[in-house]
Amino acid sequence: MKLRPLLLAVCLTACLAVLPNLSQMATADPSPEPPSWAAFEPASFFDIYLTPSLATGILDYALALGSYPKITLGADTYDVKWVQAYFVVSQDEETDFIATNGTTVTDWRWESKSMPGRISGWMGEGTNRVYPESEKPLQSEKALGFGSFDVTGNAVLSGLMVGYQAGASEETGWYKDSLPPIPEPSSLLALACGVGGLAGLLRRRRS
Repeated sequence: MKLRPLLLAVCLTACLAVLPNLSQMATADPSPEPPSWAAFEPASFFDIYLTPSLATGILDYALALGSYPKITLGADTYDVKWVQAYFVVSQDEETDFIATNGTTVTDWRWESKSMPGRISGWMGEGTNRVYPESEKPLQSEKALGFGSFDVTGNAVLSGLMVGYQAGASEETGWYKDSLPPIPEPSSLLALACGVGGLAGLLRRRRS
């Protein structure tokens, strides 16, 4: 009879030891599941860049988030909090292209799928993400490298898995759009001069 309280105490101790691990498993960020071509929904991105633009024979790219990246879905615009995957996405179900993994991306896993539509790219594990430059400047850019890349005669888009702030909640999803390269300093200067010149012309006309 004296063994029963001892067994209960041992079981209780074991349960208490397991509970913290269960709590950590419940709160850990799961790695995303590989998407399909149909999972990518149309969107418009702002202050998210891919340098250089996608082109046949160019293997090395940089995905970068500016200080205030945003995503527009329909009539609503939201702040992007992070990006955890980059894919080249065929524009329609019939389009195909060639893309293989290079050796430079070691901490995001490679995925490639087809039928219908083709997607090829990389996904971060856990919380291995790219963040806005204003929040985490050292984690605002991701180097991407293909082993081979050929989109000759095929229309493709960039597909991202993003987390964005929608009111009080953080939402996630797969979206596709054309990403521009990071503007050159000379381009920014020309744009500023053009805006300044237009403002001066308007002032002269009013006077």
